[in-house]
Order: sequence, then C-alpha cells, then structure tokens
Amino acid sequence: MREVNISQLWGRAWYLFEVNWLLLVGILVYILVPIFVSPAYILLMPVLVRAGYLVARQGQSSFREAFRDLSSLLKIFVYELTLLLILWILRRIAPPGWDGLDILVVAGFIILFVWAAPYYVLSGRAGIFSAIGQSFSLTWRNFSKVFVALLSVIGLLISGLLPLGLGLLVKAPDLILAGGLFYGLWLLVVVSMVSVFLPLLYFALTDEEGVSHSKSLRLG
Repeated sequence: MREVNISQLWGRAWYLFEVNWLLLVGILVYILVPIFVSPAYILLMPVLVRAGYLVARQGQSSFREAFRDLSSLLKIFVYELTLLLILWILRRIAPPGWDGLDILVVAGFIILFVWAAPYYVLSGRAGIFSAIGQSFSLTWRNFSKVFVALLSVIGLLISGLLPLGLGLLVKAPDLILAGGLFYGLWLLVVVSMVSVFLPLLYFALTDEEGVSHSKSLRLG
C-alpha cells in the first residue's frame, strides 16, 4: 500500500486553488444557478470534476479546456446518474427500522469505494462501469488512507458551520446571518479545493504517469 501524506495533499490543493480559483469558483457558482436559467446545469457538475482533474494533473487549466471533452463529460454524467440510482434504490429497499442516519452511513460507504471512478474515466484507463470496479479495488488496497482523506473532507465541510452554530446557540440574528453568509463562501472555497484534492489523491495512489507534481506528495 502506498503511503500518502494527507496534509501535503491539502497543501497542494490549496496552492492549486489559489492559482485556479477563478475557474473553479466560476464553474461552481454557475452550478448554483437555477436549472430554468441554465439548461446546461446537469452537465456542469461533470465539468467541475474535469476542471479539478486537469488542475491537479497539469497545475493549471481554463474554461475552454474544462468544457472541451464532451465524451468524457457525458461518461461522468452517466456515472453520477448511476450513483444516484443506486442511492435511490438503497432508500427504497432500506429496512423499515432504518432512519435517515442509517441510510446516510451506507451511502457514505458506497461513495467511499467509488470516489475515484471519474478519474479513471478521465485518464482514459477505464470505461464507466469498469472504472467503478477499479475504484473499488483502489480503495480496498488503500482503505485507511482513503478513509482518512474523505473524513478530512467531511471535517472541512462541517467546520464551516461553527459560526452559524454559535449564532443559533446564542440566538443572535446578526450572527446567524453572518454565519450563513460565511458558510456559503466557505463552501465555495472548500468544494473547489475538494475538486482538486480528490484527483491529487487518485494520482498519488495510482502513480499515474505524467503527474510529476503529485509524485512528490508520496512518502517513502
């Protein structure tokens, strides 16, 4: 199992975000536009995935490059639809005694094993469904590192709620409003960084050729 330094991965993700923030945040903001304003909304999440992959691989990318490969974008879109279908089926077949938390935990473990599938597709190393199998294998071989990495993602997402939680605790409307605005900005930054962090993790674990700046993030 390859040793991966998670803190160095986040450091690299932050640096690449600083260099490419306009691209990543721009795509993410457009994703938030209501679907009736943007007919291309359903394809924009794959665009963010591809943009993050290109930034992690090359160090820099552009809007034109992120939108360029329609075939890859459609494959990632099909993967996302497949994942949503699996989660929907899970909810439908869940035992009567299960609550939302139980379903969320199982869904989290499913995502834990298929997170790398889009990057296998973008690298051209697998098709949609074989990529899911390869992602499962990659996670199984490096379970502890992947688990810690995804826990760090969840931790970052939750930590931004602290100001809002404080406002709710003391029942201060101004603080609640400020906390809500802060969390919105926090999500823009963190989700953008995550879009780069995950492919960096993929590169570090697979040692894919042509990603020299990711190899330095491995230990040993």
